[in-house]
Amino acid sequence: MVSPPPQSVTRFAIDSQHLLRVGVDPVDKCVSLVRVAHSQAHLLYACPLTSAAVRKKLGRRTEIAPEKRRNATLRWTPKSHFKTGDVRFKYVFTIMTNQEERVVLITKSKSVTSTVLVVERQVDNNNDRNEKNEYIAGGEHSGIVISKIGNYDVENETPADTSVQFCVFLVNGQTGLHTKEMRTIRFWCNRDEKVDASAVASQFFQDLVSPDQFPLDYVGFVKRMLTLMHKGYKCLSRLEIELKQLEKTSIKPVHQVPVESSTTNSDITRTKLRELIESSYPNPLTIDDIYKKRGWDHADIKDNLDILQQSGIVKPVDGGGYTRVVLHDKIVEQIPIIQTNRQPTVAIITAEYCEKVAVDALIENKETFVRYTTVGESNVYTIGKMGNHSVVCTKLPALGLSRQATIASGNAITRLLGTFQKVEHVFVCGAGGGVPHYTNYDKHVKLGDVVVSHYGNKQKAVYTYCENVLNENGNITFHCRQYSPKTFDIQIAAMKLQTEVKSIDNTRPLWDVYLSEGLNKIEKQKTDGESDFNRPPADSDKLQMFIGGGTELIEITHPISDSQKNKDLGTRIHVGPIGGGQSAVSNESTRKKFATEYKLLAMDSEFDSVMGSLMGNYCHSYAVVRGISDYKDGSLKNDWQPYASLAAASVIKAILSIIKI
Repeated sequence: MVSPPPQSVTRFAIDSQHLLRVGVDPVDKCVSLVRVAHSQAHLLYACPLTSAAVRKKLGRRTEIAPEKRRNATLRWTPKSHFKTGDVRFKYVFTIMTNQEERVVLITKSKSVTSTVLVVERQVDNNNDRNEKNEYIAGGEHSGIVISKIGNYDVENETPADTSVQFCVFLVNGQTGLHTKEMRTIRFWCNRDEKVDASAVASQFFQDLVSPDQFPLDYVGFVKRMLTLMHKGYKCLSRLEIELKQLEKTSIKPVHQVPVESSTTNSDITRTKLRELIESSYPNPLTIDDIYKKRGWDHADIKDNLDILQQSGIVKPVDGGGYTRVVLHDKIVEQIPIIQTNRQPTVAIITAEYCEKVAVDALIENKETFVRYTTVGESNVYTIGKMGNHSVVCTKLPALGLSRQATIASGNAITRLLGTFQKVEHVFVCGAGGGVPHYTNYDKHVKLGDVVVSHYGNKQKAVYTYCENVLNENGNITFHCRQYSPKTFDIQIAAMKLQTEVKSIDNTRPLWDVYLSEGLNKIEKQKTDGESDFNRPPADSDKLQMFIGGGTELIEITHPISDSQKNKDLGTRIHVGPIGGGQSAVSNESTRKKFATEYKLLAMDSEFDSVMGSLMGNYCHSYAVVRGISDYKDGSLKNDWQPYASLAAASVIKAILSIIKI
């Protein structure tokens, strides 16, 4: 084996412009030009030094591929490693790219209202350092450099892999005016690393806007980005940050999803009273019951009940209670025996009144039976047809963490499946909270979309309920119960619907047809003061986040598909895991971690007793179907909740059009 010549004789290096110089081998009197691309060295030119051609090329430089612009060490490669004719000497040089890196901040452009910054990884080439043109950080920030030169070479710039855009609201301490500033972050990943750019960018953004760590000042924001690039995200080669000031206003931005106030001592309104009676349906509420729940004055309660009764929205029942008026319902002491050919094979469970209204609107030839009780829980069942399937829809009397609510929900499911023993498929239908994706349109779950539960994590659980959250020195641990059916007929049908829509352009989805059908029926039966099931305007879907310990607000732009810009896509189907549990979803940062750890697409509140009862009653085919009404758990009363409920019901009817029993 031939020993390599000493490295001291080499003059092979990368200069400050990232160009490769000629390498000279004085031992064999040979010269070579080597280019690096895709982690390999490519021989551009090699021949004896005495050649006239080489003497002309001596000193000529060739550019290195951008992803390999690094300082290089050298090693010698035997001639036998190259093909015949490639070299005419014993050794050639090969680039070894294992040098230290640094993160450099460069100002790309600047104007009165906008600034564009670039954060780029570069090789820490000691020979290239120029302290006159750079601020070089030390200590724990060693490796971060700020360029003093305000220019950036934009030639041959490749398009960004992905981007995220959001707005912050800057406050002038003297005038109190709020300036809306749009911030756009563009991401470039290393070409030689196979990574999901949208996933990396989304995680980077979530780390950047962490509520407890997001800086409220400009310098802190830039420093935070430099630190994230320096400490991690090695797969990112470059960031571009554009900061553009928009309009000024004296009005402070308002969160679209307000924190729910206490359930007591708020002023009474007819809408609040109606919603309370609807949430309790089919259980009636007395004036004393309402007083205990809300603390309203007895006289005010009675006056508002009289107005709602005159409007045909509520009605009195035996025992001094009031309940919701439902068209064509039949009050019975016992649920009548259903003929064999009408026995339901599909059960649909709802928790909110608007959810049951949405499902009932899509049931044909329906009958509603209500069994009121003064002791225990009342029951309501609507029986009819959805397509070729006989279905029964019920509304749970109560949900929550209390022992009473847990027992009531579990008993309602047991009673449902005991009464209708031919049920084979069960849907838990209603509104839920979406888990947004900040950079990938296909993974983004927004308001009005529908999520059908399916497994998507290692545990193969379609539904994960968080029973408790432990936080030990910042290390959060979730204690969960997970549920999954034995058969996946519902999930397979949902994926088929999803696939068909993606593969056929300009085709109206089947669930959209049913949604319009249900909306028309609801509008014909609707009275004044009832919920509006129409789709709210698009600008009411604001993706917002609290930062700075919950005191400030940012507004994030929804990701958009390039091929579907300027199109009103309406409701989309997503198929994946759903989770719930107040201990996990009530706090924003905990909710995000819960969603990330279990790969959730949607969340709801307290449905553990429902899922447990389904498992306990040996129900082998079920799915949770959530129409997205907010970015929490779907429990907030807003304009999206009725529409989201109808969207979920429409998807269920579309699924039933595929499933054969």
